[in-house]
Amino acid sequence: MSEMWPQLRPLCRRLALLGWASSAAGMAAGLTVAIASGTRLSPTMSAMQLTSAVCMAVAVSALVTAAALQPRTHAGDAASPGDSRLRLESRAELPATVQSLLLGSLALLAGAVAFACVGLVLRSGPSAQSVAFCQVFLLGAAASGFTFMLFSKVSAGGRRS
Repeated sequence: MSEMWPQLRPLCRRLALLGWASSAAGMAAGLTVAIASGTRLSPTMSAMQLTSAVCMAVAVSALVTAAALQPRTHAGDAASPGDSRLRLESRAELPATVQSLLLGSLALLAGAVAFACVGLVLRSGPSAQSVAFCQVFLLGAAASGFTFMLFSKVSAGGRRS
């Protein structure tokens, strides 16, 4: 992926960095709530859960915008004429690193669904922990999925165009 990074537009790079930083902050806040909260949320834990939700919105917005603004690279467009390995990868299929982002996104999404289902079947309804774990898993799935979309535009533009 380090070979594809220079091919991203500068604005897309900044947005991706903002999205990843927001994802990390949101996941940290969500894990804090999931691990450190009791049966009721204290005002501090409520603020952490709100922080996690805000970070999720920022991360998803930044990564969606980055993926939308990045033009699709066509099979013959490499960063430089000497970059033949990247050209071969873009003609064939996505590099394994980029493919793993999609698989990771699907696994994290399955985790989010599992925690949502657990929260729904509880007699008392979703607990603060199940909501926090859903936020963490959804944030991870979104970050992985939109990062996959962003880098797939650079690495395999000819695959779906």
